[in-house]
Amino acid sequence: MSMRKKNSGNSKSKLLIPAKTQSRRVAVLVLGDIGQSPRMQYHALSLAQAGHFVDFIGYDGAKPMNQVLSSPNIKLRHIRALPRPTSAPRAAFYLYALFKVLYQIVMLLWLFLFVIPTPNYIIVQNPPAIPTLAVARASAFMTGAKLIIDWHNYGYTILAMSLGDGHPIVSVAKCAMAADLRDNWKIGGKIVVLHDKAPKHFRRLTASEMHKESLLTYRKADGTVDMRKKRPMLIVSTTSWTADEDFSVLLKALVLYDTVATQINNSIEDNSNREALPSLAVLITGKGPLRAYYEEEISRLQLCTVRIATAWLSAEDYPLVLGSADLGVSLHTSSSGLDLPMKVVDMLGCGTPVCAYEFPCIGELVTADNGMVFCSAAELAQQIQDLAGQLDSRGSAYQRLLQGAAAFRQIDWNTNYKCVLELLR
Repeated sequence: MSMRKKNSGNSKSKLLIPAKTQSRRVAVLVLGDIGQSPRMQYHALSLAQAGHFVDFIGYDGAKPMNQVLSSPNIKLRHIRALPRPTSAPRAAFYLYALFKVLYQIVMLLWLFLFVIPTPNYIIVQNPPAIPTLAVARASAFMTGAKLIIDWHNYGYTILAMSLGDGHPIVSVAKCAMAADLRDNWKIGGKIVVLHDKAPKHFRRLTASEMHKESLLTYRKADGTVDMRKKRPMLIVSTTSWTADEDFSVLLKALVLYDTVATQINNSIEDNSNREALPSLAVLITGKGPLRAYYEEEISRLQLCTVRIATAWLSAEDYPLVLGSADLGVSLHTSSSGLDLPMKVVDMLGCGTPVCAYEFPCIGELVTADNGMVFCSAAELAQQIQDLAGQLDSRGSAYQRLLQGAAAFRQIDWNTNYKCVLELLR
């Protein structure tokens, strides 16, 4: 996370609208669906809870968290999304992209200059970098606000996934961002690291809490609740259904698991010494452009021991499901190799062990104490098989991963956010 302070310069040579110092008003900008931007919602909530007034700018869509909607210090400012043509030649994409950028520039400048009260600070999420960074920077210049960038990936690496690394648009974005980092941020920007952590309400559910919402538990004669011994293993994978997550890896792994589990379970009648592998209940949650494609692929699978469902969970149900799951799976690979998947933070924040696709910095989150990393469908299938056979075994590797995941959540988002609040003093 970076903060750039505007150089004072000669006050007579610049037309600036100074931000009021008596009050602290923060504009939180995300050029995306507010309801699907949990990290920016956490920003807004933490700022509001600290006594600041927040103008939360972004697209309308999924319902944000109830805490965001009910906070008297948060005002949602929706940007109208520009409809994208569904059937147009590829060449039309460039015209649409150019017009979309111009449209976003006009909309954002109008909001900053004529709609919202003059902010003291502007917090912007990157990516998307185009045109968000340029507009936020120009708005900060014209209003006298200080600009804070929540920088968790490079915008040009996202563009490269759809246009190709050598595309002129990618090259322009790459050069512009490199120049900005070299010439501006290195000199005038203050950089702090805000590690992703789940908020306090993300936690492991007790068996009694799960009993109210699922069929994974049973009530004993003495009234206490425990997990069913031959219950299915609940696996949750969260995705934005985009190109940086290859969900065919998970589907292939589930097919491999189903083949092995079916063979083992069918042979138990002839070999009573073998332990049966549990069935898998796999829930994939999220919204995104590739969801329909993968749902079609899932519908073609013929599995005996695996059931797969897709859903979009509300902000309130999401942590409940993660807190009930036996295992989380992350297919995120990072377009830059530098950003860490927040879904893994959420899973570990709920005390759920994680199997994550390996990429350069994933080891900062997933360690031998709280999960495993894989490089192929076969490796993931083997990891699921190993853990599935240990769900209720005391002292097992799975139980140790549960303990490691529980240790991860000892520090939450609110504790980490103190470093950001220091920037606003």
